[in-house]
Amino acid sequence: MFDEFVRRWWIVAARGAVSVMFGIAAFIAPESTLSWLIKLFGLFALADGVFTMGAGLSVSWLTLFLEGFVGAAVGVVTLFAPTAFVELWLVVNIAGYAVLTGGIELVGALGLKGKARGSMVQGDWLLGLNGAISLLFGVILFFNTAMSAATLVMMLGGFALISGALLLAFAFNVKGWRAVLGSPAVAL
Repeated sequence: MFDEFVRRWWIVAARGAVSVMFGIAAFIAPESTLSWLIKLFGLFALADGVFTMGAGLSVSWLTLFLEGFVGAAVGVVTLFAPTAFVELWLVVNIAGYAVLTGGIELVGALGLKGKARGSMVQGDWLLGLNGAISLLFGVILFFNTAMSAATLVMMLGGFALISGALLLAFAFNVKGWRAVLGSPAVAL
């Protein structure tokens, strides 16, 4: 399992990069319309979900796959549901996404720690911290569903930047597991 995960470290890095790009876009154009926010979040959730499902499938890691499935489903609903429905439930949709994926990341980090051998998983805390921040962000949104679009964009942008940085750090940590595994894992 870990050898395959190490070989596909770049999938986690791509997920982090997508998140960072989303965060930067949110800060560059916070005054954009609600329609822009809906499309951008839908694309982000869909891309994040696809990358995460790919990582989960490549290493037969159920919690990672489930996290990706939740993200992709939220992305599809956001992109293809009627606009009036999405506008009404956007904050709740984002909050639900954050809580579900955050919880699954925490479970995944704990499972990773339990399955690892020796000191291999020194960066599991990065995945766990990302899950905890996602959970906290989701709870904050659930209790502030009436916020303005500008506030939502700024909060979402900040969350995406932090989450992306943690995922990138985790990906490069995973890439370094090759030395611990002692196998000829090749970076793709």
